[in-house]
Amino acid sequence: MKKQLLIIATLDTKGREARYVKNCAIKLGVQPVVMDIGVIGKPFIKPDITNRELTEAAGYDLEELIRSHNRPLAVIALKEGGRIVANHLLQKNQFNGVIGLGGGTGTSVASSIMRSLPFGLPKVIVSTMASRDVREYVGTKDIVMFHSVADLLGFNEFIRLILDQASRAVCGMMGRKISTKARKPIVGVTAYGPTSRCAVLTEKLLHEKGYEMMGFHTNGCGGMAMEEMIAAGEIAGVLEFTPHEIADEMVGGYCKGIGPNRLETAGRMGIPLVFAPGGLDNIVYGPSCPMPEDFSNRDIYAHDHRICVRLDTLEMEKLAKIIAEKLNKSPATTHVLIPTDGWSEGDREGMPLFNPSANNAFTKRLRKLLNPKIPFEEMRLHINDLKFAQRAVDILDTMMQINK
Repeated sequence: MKKQLLIIATLDTKGREARYVKNCAIKLGVQPVVMDIGVIGKPFIKPDITNRELTEAAGYDLEELIRSHNRPLAVIALKEGGRIVANHLLQKNQFNGVIGLGGGTGTSVASSIMRSLPFGLPKVIVSTMASRDVREYVGTKDIVMFHSVADLLGFNEFIRLILDQASRAVCGMMGRKISTKARKPIVGVTAYGPTSRCAVLTEKLLHEKGYEMMGFHTNGCGGMAMEEMIAAGEIAGVLEFTPHEIADEMVGGYCKGIGPNRLETAGRMGIPLVFAPGGLDNIVYGPSCPMPEDFSNRDIYAHDHRICVRLDTLEMEKLAKIIAEKLNKSPATTHVLIPTDGWSEGDREGMPLFNPSANNAFTKRLRKLLNPKIPFEEMRLHINDLKFAQRAVDILDTMMQINK
């Protein structure tokens, strides 16, 4: 049976490009399925899935949307309906990969549909927006943004080259079986630059105990990706070494934008979690998120083009309250492990962020606020020490064995 490619495009404005991608797919031995997300004019080519089908699936009247000239509502209707229809088709195994074509609106609608689809399913968007900050389009999903360079307005040899390459890319991805079911249990491990050594040491230790490690960069998106993977049943245990995003969320640092569910999904799913305060000693700032002027007298550690700025005692106590509220939701599956000699590379003796009294304020406040049923352990080690990683892995392994 032929593989099938879902092609998402505004066929009133990107119909020529959609037709070209459709023909590329056919030449590659793939059956195209064209979804129209246009709303302004008539489609340039006949779609397999009409915009009317999408809006009706979401409970909207297409004619009324057109008559009212309510473009924002039409976009919402196409997003909602597109997600419903695409997931229904996927449940019936009617496509094996998806490609979207768009400018601003087309990219917004296509990416919204793609974000509702499971990890592992090939997803590519050819877009003029791919050279900008693409977080609003990609979110936590494995979407490949393929920069069109020129706008998808004039149809020329360069655009045909880009479309051909993107078509070959997504069809090539479809050659691999999509299953992500692991042969060994997967442990999610959070890290960022100043705590990455801890994660590097951990992988070998987990492997020796029969686990695979999946690392998540806590940059404002990685932690939420882990939460989503936990919810999808892909992760069996968590070493939360670097909840740094919560500090940036609290103060407004570079890694903010995590939403309310960070550090809560494992407990909700009954998944064992070992918590350590990696990166909670600082806030990250950089060119796209400059440090506020009133922080200019703070201690600073330069990681690269970004800087880590020390949190003060009051902020640490406030952070402890946020963490405690989250961990208290799952006392039966949580273990707290505190390294007393520092929580990042910048937070060790002789380094700019080293401030044991501020860290101790966090630790005391957290211990006081935590449910007494949650095990609480302190170690005279730095978070990047091998012995700390060994202890964390041993604790998690014991919890996972009990949880089987």
